[in-house]
Amino acid sequence: PLNSPVGVDDVFNAIVLEGTAVGRVTLEGRGAGAGPTASSVVSDLLDIARSHHMPTFHLPMADLANLPFAPMGSLQTAYYLRMQVLDQPGVLAQITGILSEQKISVESLLQRGQKKEGKVPVVITTHQTTERAMLSAIEKMKQLDAVTEPPQLIRMEINA
Repeated sequence: PLNSPVGVDDVFNAIVLEGTAVGRVTLEGRGAGAGPTASSVVSDLLDIARSHHMPTFHLPMADLANLPFAPMGSLQTAYYLRMQVLDQPGVLAQITGILSEQKISVESLLQRGQKKEGKVPVVITTHQTTERAMLSAIEKMKQLDAVTEPPQLIRMEINA
């Protein structure tokens, strides 16, 4: 629309994303434009006419279509976990006990800050584990009287 905050001309393309926490985010960059796109289409048509073609991703499409999807629960990655807990003896032992039951290894654990109404934040990062194990642990943590807010979970990218 003419009243849109996105104003792209010539060979530029843009996309606008909106999120609750971040608001409006606009990404803009060079696209192909009319002339380069037409040239590319003609080039592709000539390649097809000459029988010069390369399968997508260098694999026949049938091979790509037959790949199975892995269930989300089997995803293996590291996790960042944050929660508010009551500042009492034994709370961290309960939380790490739940992680241990699920065979989840802790990379780091941090409890810092001033008590606010007797509560403190706890941040845990884990070594690689499965999504299934992590979600099971969170469900058990939610049942603890010392956990005052639902734990927040973020998947972390593992650099191999």
